[in-house]
Amino acid sequence: MGKMSKSVKVGLFSILSIFILYYGISFLKGINLMSKGNTFYAYYDEIGGLDEGNTIMIKGYQVGLVRQIEFDQNSEKKLKVMISLDKQINIPINTVARIVNQDLMGSKGITLVLGNAEEMAVSGSELIGEIEGSLQQEVNAQILPLKNKAEELISSIDSVMVVITSVLNKDARASLTKSLISLDNTFNTLSSTMLTVNNIVKNNEQNLNEIVSNFKTISSSFSESNAEIKNILSNFSSLSDSLAKADILSTLNNIDNITKQINNKEGSLGLLINDKALYNNLQKASKELEQLLGDLKNNPGKYVQFSVFGGKDKD
Repeated sequence: MGKMSKSVKVGLFSILSIFILYYGISFLKGINLMSKGNTFYAYYDEIGGLDEGNTIMIKGYQVGLVRQIEFDQNSEKKLKVMISLDKQINIPINTVARIVNQDLMGSKGITLVLGNAEEMAVSGSELIGEIEGSLQQEVNAQILPLKNKAEELISSIDSVMVVITSVLNKDARASLTKSLISLDNTFNTLSSTMLTVNNIVKNNEQNLNEIVSNFKTISSSFSESNAEIKNILSNFSSLSDSLAKADILSTLNNIDNITKQINNKEGSLGLLINDKALYNNLQKASKELEQLLGDLKNNPGKYVQFSVFGGKDKD
């Protein structure tokens, strides 16, 4: 009886030790066996190293743990992940359970991306499973464009080096040396020319000042002449406007009518021009009048007689 009691004690102690060991391992993993939370499921083709006891996060806040991972034969050979959330956490039915990298070491976890559905998921519901790209994939995605650009740069540098190599051969170097020597001679000649011009300007500074002064005077005179030319053009424009407004055609018609009347011996002027007898008589009368005036001037007493004392009138 004593031996049986000892065996029972050993058995009970072993069972208790196993339970404590399992509870301790679960506690270290963060699984609280005493608490009863809501359980949800998500299916994945690949979990990227997710393990039981990994954390469940919502917006960076831990709300649960990965409780179990198993291979589901009935669901297209996918991995079934059971997650446990705190009871007070309610999530929409279209929430996404996304496996993410939690640090640079590649530690995995699940982030719940809350959906916009009004209906809340109940315990035992299936969530949408997604997996975020691994750190290596993200690095490759960032480095691939840089790799392509580096390859293009290396190709461009290779082309430039080929050109430089072809340019800097023996003949090209000799030609380049001759060109540089010629360019140096040109610069020396240009420097000598500039010194000569500087001396000419310095020696003729007074003459240059006089030329500039004369040029200013000419410019001033040209400005005054320009003003006069503007006045002449303005007057000519006014005259043109007056001529445009005048009825020149009517005036010419009147002159033409007067000319016709003169030619047709109409009026005094027409008779005077066209009647020679009248013209001769007028010329004769003019000459006689001239003779009479001359005789009156030379012999006034012949025509006018007067006496201071009242002499006798003579016939």
